[in-house]
Amino acid sequence: MRDIAVAKLAGYSLVLGPILALVCYFIQPGGILGIGGGTADPTDSSAVVKLLADNPELGTLTSLLIPVGVLVFLSGIMFFVQNMAGGSGHAVARLGLPMVMGSIFGWVLSSAIAMAISAGVATDAGANMIFAINTIASLAFGAGLVLIAIGASTREEINSNLAYIATLSGVVVVVSSVVTAFSPDSAQDMNAVTGVAFIVGTLWFILIGRQLITD
Repeated sequence: MRDIAVAKLAGYSLVLGPILALVCYFIQPGGILGIGGGTADPTDSSAVVKLLADNPELGTLTSLLIPVGVLVFLSGIMFFVQNMAGGSGHAVARLGLPMVMGSIFGWVLSSAIAMAISAGVATDAGANMIFAINTIASLAFGAGLVLIAIGASTREEINSNLAYIATLSGVVVVVSSVVTAFSPDSAQDMNAVTGVAFIVGTLWFILIGRQLITD
């Protein structure tokens, strides 16, 4: 079997991982696209449980694939940050790495709970845990994105303007997560805002991944 360069594999991870995770995030029952019977208020545990229980196949499939996507994504991010070692921006970006790792762990955990609900072995309490975990995970990811993008913006090989845009998207994720935590009634609207910000941040990582693939 032909070996593949570590940098190139990391690039593919930054491209394919977030695409898989985001697609599944948007099409999951009760997600932003409303597939499977509408968009559920994440604070309405009964509605979340009903949508997942009514769409067990889609709920289980997306719950299985989201962890795969985010963990592959994490592999690429780890290489990207570690590759900065010895140069400008590494210290700041390295501070953001454990925040991203924590958020990935949170999303894997919430996906496991969603899978259990889809399978009929978890109920309202599980849905409440998904809301709490996802709020903290989004906050951590937004903060990590801000730090990694700020660190990357100092690198000569990185487009600083795009890094600043990614930084702004991270700030939006942090703010929307804080608003959700203090005002749960706004969670559904904040989810839409966070989703758009995630797309922006993901596009930046995809561009970084393409650069790693072609270099």
